[in-house]
Amino acid sequence: MKNKLIAIGYWKSIYENEFPDPAKFEDEKWNLKEKTETIKHLKNGKSIANWMGISWCRFRCGENNMGNNCLTDGKFLFPEKLIHYIEKHNVRLPFEFINHVLRYEKTEILKDISEYEIDYNWWKKQEGFDFNKSKESFLTLTDEELQKFENRKNCY
Repeated sequence: MKNKLIAIGYWKSIYENEFPDPAKFEDEKWNLKEKTETIKHLKNGKSIANWMGISWCRFRCGENNMGNNCLTDGKFLFPEKLIHYIEKHNVRLPFEFINHVLRYEKTEILKDISEYEIDYNWWKKQEGFDFNKSKESFLTLTDEELQKFENRKNCY
């Protein structure tokens, strides 16, 4: 049986509509100690996979190079630029992850993502915070995004 990694920080897009919207996780009042520890933890993640293409910030802040590496701490799998959302957009991750960060004990990290089973189910069920239910990070596609989406669809 393969080891399991729990995905977190993969955001809704035209390609993955089933993921959560980062705007629903904004929290400008997030405890600074927790935020700092979370950033430090994410920065210590180990690269385990590279995906096709570069991601872009779902808040459309102009950051179009969000990387293509996936990192892990041995329990969670997350995009390399998840930190961007925390630092620039005050995104607070769910309590379960923060609790993990604050109680983290170093875990052996295998060399390749193929050695793991990736669980996206927990993350897909995350809805953010009640005070952000009506917020959305992006409403329409740019012409370039629409073209990329059409090109990608035609590859299958």
